[in-house]
Amino acid sequence: MRLLRVCARGLATFGILLLVILALSACVEPEAIEVVPATATPSVPQPTDLPRATPTPPPEAVDFPLAAPGGTATEHTAYKTCVECHASESMIKDSIAAEEGAASGQEGQAWASELPSEAAWELVYLNDPEFLETMHGRYGCITCHGGTADTLLKEVAHTGLIREPSTAGLCGECHADEVSTAENNLHASLAGYRTVLFTRSGSANTDLLETMLGNHCEPCHTATCGQCHVSRPAGLGGGLVAGHLFRDTDAINITCAGCHGSRVEDDYKGQSASGQSDVHWSQAKMQCTDCHVAPDFHGTEEEHVHRYDGRLDPTCEALGCHPDVAEDDGIEQHGDSHLKKLSCQVCHSAAYKNCYGCHVGVDDGVPGFTLESAQLAFKIGRNPIQGRYRPWKYVPVRHVPVARDSFSDYGENLLPNFDALPTWKYATPHTIQRITPQNESCNACHGNADVFLTAGDVAPEELNANRRVIVEEIPAPVE
Repeated sequence: MRLLRVCARGLATFGILLLVILALSACVEPEAIEVVPATATPSVPQPTDLPRATPTPPPEAVDFPLAAPGGTATEHTAYKTCVECHASESMIKDSIAAEEGAASGQEGQAWASELPSEAAWELVYLNDPEFLETMHGRYGCITCHGGTADTLLKEVAHTGLIREPSTAGLCGECHADEVSTAENNLHASLAGYRTVLFTRSGSANTDLLETMLGNHCEPCHTATCGQCHVSRPAGLGGGLVAGHLFRDTDAINITCAGCHGSRVEDDYKGQSASGQSDVHWSQAKMQCTDCHVAPDFHGTEEEHVHRYDGRLDPTCEALGCHPDVAEDDGIEQHGDSHLKKLSCQVCHSAAYKNCYGCHVGVDDGVPGFTLESAQLAFKIGRNPIQGRYRPWKYVPVRHVPVARDSFSDYGENLLPNFDALPTWKYATPHTIQRITPQNESCNACHGNADVFLTAGDVAPEELNANRRVIVEEIPAPVE
């Protein structure tokens, strides 16, 4: 009995303690439970010290031409016959010899005399068949140039051949930005030629003049992507420069000078009769691309109707070369509003080439032209295109090779509005000098009729056309 009483007292004590514990727990509010969605990302505790990041290696410079991407097929079975012939010196020579030089190419212009002479076979010689492994080569010959595959018969292989593939149809697939402005590219559209030609003509002569443009102007005065990046311009006879490898900027003396050599390059490098080169060449050896950038070659977003349409570009100030030129810069000739009235070239251009009397014709079915002798001269005229971007009163002017009967072989009186435009036109010579005959002193220009375009300098039949350009009153001498 005693044992039972001890157990009963123990149980009673335990019950009392349990009731106390339950009472105390009821006074404490339990922590709320947050429901986590099934799609939630669990939170992962972060270590106090993060491991050091592995440095990203700097990108390596990319050499052109790029190789074709991995996995791209470079075995062009259908094009093997194209390569088999054009990569063989002997086969090309034999083909040309069989045609008695018919494929010898066009004769280069006079300004190309400094270029290494190229035999006809070299112009179409694929001297590096590894071109087919490059980004451009992966497309194969026929994709761009057409023609017929799987034959070594030249006449059959060249059926449907495209010598100058379409810019928009091919290049635009990868070079969309450059091609997007192609329609406004004066190098390709001849818009400048058409602007002046049809201003001097009339709608009745449009068909005849379009035929003339196709025969005499477009073959040499238009440029394709390939003529700047892989081949020579048409004026130099065409032909590959370095196998078929594409270059971002090809040799300036082949590309730019190939078309602009007879006047601009001769003046710039002192190869004309004056023998005096532009200071940008003689002192700094600046290339064309140092001033003329991509929009000058590929076209711009804005439509231009001639080369001096739109903003002034390039400019000496914008390139950072002469940012401090101002009326108060301490140079006497910059004061007295000279910078507002005169373009920079008025004071800093030396004599440059002027061209006269181009006449076109067709001899035995072959289009050709004759050009009167060029003359070196420097003339200041009134600005014929004075406006917002070219506000000066006086600018250098040069004579352009046009005459009333330039196209008479195609019909009579094709330029009935000849006087609508001057034959002495706004010019930007590439004969820049710091000191010139007209800026040696104030009166080297003021009172000096020799440096101004006067009526006596203009042919009688062109006086009316140049009435806006001729300087009738020479600035008076100064004390």
